[in-house]
Amino acid sequence: MRKILILSETTPNFRRAWQEWGYFPLTPGEDFTELPEESLEGRLREVQQEGVSHVFTFDFLPLLARCCIRLGLYYVSWIVDCPHDALWSRHTRSPYCYLFAFDYQQYLGLRHRGISHSYYLPLCADAEGFGQILETESEEARSYGADVSFVGSLYNDPEHSLYDQIRYLPPYVRGYLDALMETQRRIWGADLLREGLTKEVWRQIREYVRFDLGEDYEEGVCESMFVNMLGQKMAQSERREVCSYLAAHYDFALYTGSDTSFDPQIQNRGRAGYLSQMPFIFHGSKVNVNITSRSIPSGIPLRVMDVLACGGFLLTNYQPEIGQYFEDGKELVVYEDFQDLYCKIDYYLSHEQERREIARAGRRKVGERFSYRQGVGAMVRTLEDGS
Repeated sequence: MRKILILSETTPNFRRAWQEWGYFPLTPGEDFTELPEESLEGRLREVQQEGVSHVFTFDFLPLLARCCIRLGLYYVSWIVDCPHDALWSRHTRSPYCYLFAFDYQQYLGLRHRGISHSYYLPLCADAEGFGQILETESEEARSYGADVSFVGSLYNDPEHSLYDQIRYLPPYVRGYLDALMETQRRIWGADLLREGLTKEVWRQIREYVRFDLGEDYEEGVCESMFVNMLGQKMAQSERREVCSYLAAHYDFALYTGSDTSFDPQIQNRGRAGYLSQMPFIFHGSKVNVNITSRSIPSGIPLRVMDVLACGGFLLTNYQPEIGQYFEDGKELVVYEDFQDLYCKIDYYLSHEQERREIARAGRRKVGERFSYRQGVGAMVRTLEDGS
């Protein structure tokens, strides 16, 4: 049985899935990803001598990739962010690196660049594990629910507000970008932010906005970073607007580490623990809202899978891959715009039986089609074919 070193926080069932597919999973007691390069390579060499042949993380870490390549270890990464600027690292071209992209457009971009060991793989969720957690429901856990809940960042911290920190852009360029974001706001499922950056607009942006990630990154990373900045700017505006409306009109609970002082009506319950609180929030809330970041062009965010895996009822914006894998009105419900979102919240809050049936069907679909066993199995089959 091969050994794989898992360097991302996961559930026991994720590790068990690797074992079922013939890979013994090892999880170190320290965070390898925080180590400086020399120490990291040393620790990897030690586990390699213990028989480890593969290393796994969620998202791609260029420093880890560089160490794995030097040691001849296969590095497997399942991408959960989009855009993911690290994918522009030159190390992605190594035959030792296997990239699994959750967003189909992201995957096509990798293939277009000639990254041969890149593959498309939708994200999965642990419906079985969440079910076991929900069986331990306590009195405290029952307090997590609400009529309407949202779990996620509002993108209004300095790290996610980089677009607002740009000191100067020509009025024409600033106006063009504002209009582009306003147009994108009216449409889900089309990547206007990336497609709308014409060569002339991008040329002017680069005169005033500097990106320098060094020689380890290929051309294209700057555009990816800027698109991400626009997406985060839009997410900030949209999520603030929706949360304020929901707080004013419903029993609404927001779970976030973001600052909500802009609206004292919002009931901010703080960050939710992924295993300790999140399953109870999703399962106990009558309506769970998803607002996908605009920088994800087509893929299904992990939040969608998690809500459904917990047996929660989900109202989500349209994404092309949601339409490909799920049936609107039977396994989840899709809204066209925010006004449609509010109307559908009203409807489903007053149609409990229908809401519960949709939640059950959504959980069944994730358990049958998007289990960790299936996701890991897809990766293993690819690895066996290629390595």
